[in-house]
Amino acid sequence: MKAFATGVIYILSFNKFTKMKKTTLFILLIVASFTTMAFTPIKETKAENSNKEIKLTKYKRALNFFVISDWGWCGYKSQQIVADGMAAQAELIDPQFIVSCGDNFQIAGVASTQDPLWKNNFEDVYKNIALQIDWYPVLGNHDYKGNTQAEIDYSKISRRWHMPDHYYSFVRKINDSISAKFIFLDTPPLVEEYHKKGGYPDVAKQDTALQIKWLANELSSKEQWKIVFGHHPVFSASKTHGNTPDLIRKLKPLLEQYNAQFYFCGHDHDFQHLREKGKKVDYVVTGTGGEPRPSSMNELSLFSNSTPGFSEITFHADSIRVVFMGANGIPLYVTERSYR
Repeated sequence: MKAFATGVIYILSFNKFTKMKKTTLFILLIVASFTTMAFTPIKETKAENSNKEIKLTKYKRALNFFVISDWGWCGYKSQQIVADGMAAQAELIDPQFIVSCGDNFQIAGVASTQDPLWKNNFEDVYKNIALQIDWYPVLGNHDYKGNTQAEIDYSKISRRWHMPDHYYSFVRKINDSISAKFIFLDTPPLVEEYHKKGGYPDVAKQDTALQIKWLANELSSKEQWKIVFGHHPVFSASKTHGNTPDLIRKLKPLLEQYNAQFYFCGHDHDFQHLREKGKKVDYVVTGTGGEPRPSSMNELSLFSNSTPGFSEITFHADSIRVVFMGANGIPLYVTERSYR
């Protein structure tokens, strides 16, 4: 079986088969070929519509915002490239705010509100005037290696950094008859792994049962749109992290019960759009803000790509449009749906 998986034995051992009858050799080669295909690992995927030009309609009356994640590299790797791409696109569509799905500060969070990383990693990187808008972040596992309260308290210092608590929500009107609730979760404490290993001092301080109760209450409200953000994926096809079983058990039932339409996250450093067959919740991974990693697909995948970039979200009338935007301003993928 191992030899079939690698596919090497058929090349190195070919001479051993040459003395066999041609019919036998032919059958063996056909069997070997199909067996090798069956055990070929999933390779890195490329943009499904990379050869197609995606034209985006610019709506006059719309709510636009960006989603970015896993960006905290002090301008290195792809962070500054993505930041510049965000600025260029912001000048075109005028987003109302930016959501960060965590790992805001690699590798070990911040020590305090006076940590130099605030300047080197955030203020000096996203300095373009078009990005001087409201930012709504959540905490990632790397943020939990530092002082999570400092990221909350920085809201009192910065005019654009808004993180009132470990988890929070707000509502925006899309038009006179449609509203959207935006719900921001604190997922690291919901993942048992971080309670079992050291290095995450603030995890044990969090009341996870209270957060889940709070989430159920938030999702039970009357807004037509319910958009949820967290750091860890519920579902992911990535071979780096992949699915989060604890969130499948704790979050997925609530998202479905209360008809949430989208769950946005990072943690895996790629673009992904996934949906379970017969279900209505769309799962979006947008972890390409600083260090993209190879992407892959599985049976839930609608799209996957590992290009530096961010997500551009547009609410218009009763519809939402999600665009995976490359840092160069070229759309990689677009999906639209109604809240119904």
